[in-house]
Formats: sequence, C-alpha cells, structure tokens
Amino acid sequence: MNNAECIKLSFPVNPAYVSSARLTVSSIANRVRFDIDEIEDIKTAVQEACIYIIKRSANVPKSNFEICFTPGDKEMHIEIVAEDNLGNLVNELQEGFNDEMSLMMIKALVDEFAITKPSNDKISIVMHKKHKEVLFSD
Repeated sequence: MNNAECIKLSFPVNPAYVSSARLTVSSIANRVRFDIDEIEDIKTAVQEACIYIIKRSANVPKSNFEICFTPGDKEMHIEIVAEDNLGNLVNELQEGFNDEMSLMMIKALVDEFAITKPSNDKISIVMHKKHKEVLFSD
C-alpha cells in the first residue's frame, strides 16, 4: 500500500462526528469496490473503533483523533490515533485480560486488528480489510 494515498482526517473527540467517519469510510470502500456487506462491516468496525478511542480520550482537553484511510487495489488499511489518558490498558488487551464488546466486534469484522501505543500518550487502532475474493482465492 502506498502511504501517499492515505486520506487523513481529524475529528474532535466527540461522538457527534462518528457518523462523518462512517460516511467517509463508506465512500472510500465503495471506490475500492467492496461489496455492500463488506462496506457495512468496515463502517461498523470504524464506528466501534472511534467510540473506543473517544472513551479513551474523553478527559484530554481539546483533543482530536485522526483517521488515516489507505485504500489499496482490493483492500483497505485504516489507522485511528488519539491521545490516551487511561494508562497501560493496551497491554491488558493484548494479553486477553479485557474482552470489551467493541473490540470483539472489530476483530470479527476485519481481517487484521491491533491496538498499539506509538508513544506514552497516544493510542492507535489499526485495521485491515481485504476483499472476500482475495481471501478465498488462496
């Protein structure tokens, strides 16, 4: 995937903007020619990731979260980055100590999913979705 084609948006940490993220990813996924079911999966995964990020960043004054949508030939890479004020929960998530419903839904809807801490005060959710035809052609 070419990072030059990253479509980067910044939203206030406010649930009112989640629908804008859904609309944007829907348009990009349509351009990549995902079918309607795949587009719905991507929209729901982005919605759940945004809600999760908003909860993690809610107490950071005047903060934003950024979403980078990188469309490929038959795939899409999505990364959401925000300020994180809840400490070391990422380690617990990666070790399976926390099974929040949002994270379980995201894992079920995309092909690859990870939560990382690019720095002490940031959290990142990375998702990757491939066309069904790519997954079943191997």
